[in-house]
Amino acid sequence: MNSQSLNELTLRDKLSAWYKSPLGKIVFSLENEQLAAILPRLFGYHILQFGYSAKLNFIYSSRITNKTILFLEDTEIQNEIEMSIRTTAEDLPIAMDSIDVVLLPHILEYSKDTHKLLREMERILISEGYVVIIGINPFSLWGLWHLFFCWWNKMPWCGRLISVSRMKDWLSLLDFEIEKVKYFFFSPPVSNVKILKKFLPLERLGDYCYPIFGGLYILVAKKRITPLTPLRMKWRKKQNILGTEFIEPTSREIIK
Repeated sequence: MNSQSLNELTLRDKLSAWYKSPLGKIVFSLENEQLAAILPRLFGYHILQFGYSAKLNFIYSSRITNKTILFLEDTEIQNEIEMSIRTTAEDLPIAMDSIDVVLLPHILEYSKDTHKLLREMERILISEGYVVIIGINPFSLWGLWHLFFCWWNKMPWCGRLISVSRMKDWLSLLDFEIEKVKYFFFSPPVSNVKILKKFLPLERLGDYCYPIFGGLYILVAKKRITPLTPLRMKWRKKQNILGTEFIEPTSREIIK
């Protein structure tokens, strides 16, 4: 196994282990709660989730029949997943314009080539298809934790946080229209459940007073239909039947 596969395997194990932690379980529950209010409204034939572990199924609330989870190489596959793909996140063996909804839960933060991954996502989405992105807000208490612990090389702080404004710019360049941005989890990212319960009033207050400072965000964008540029007909100028030595009359009125 090459070094790249080992790095991906390590990343998978770290993320899976973090979601098993007390804080990770709360985050997973809150993220699925947000998705349960979004995914059932997105219709189509195929929904695709990028993932690192088969146990992290974020698309079960979708009403779309054909659910597919794309795993990184060497990821375990479970029988309850209807369809799965093993590949790298930046090179997708999926046909162009074939997916209705793409879900990226904390994938862009750990991607080796974020721009290439977004271009691949745009390629496989149909016109008017949707992308749903979950990320960590750098302008929050979570972002502050990231500044202190990014050197630690542990989940979820070892990634590269992407702000909503930057995400909007990147998606705009790919001709996406932002339809919804929702911030949530205003409490500090501590693992102690008892301490987290003390911050419940902060959750209610943050949603109304300072929503842009939520630790996590979920963004929904729609792929625009590129309008076809109409071709202008090149009309040939009517040939003048008069010789150059004559003056063409400007009026048909008969002068008596």
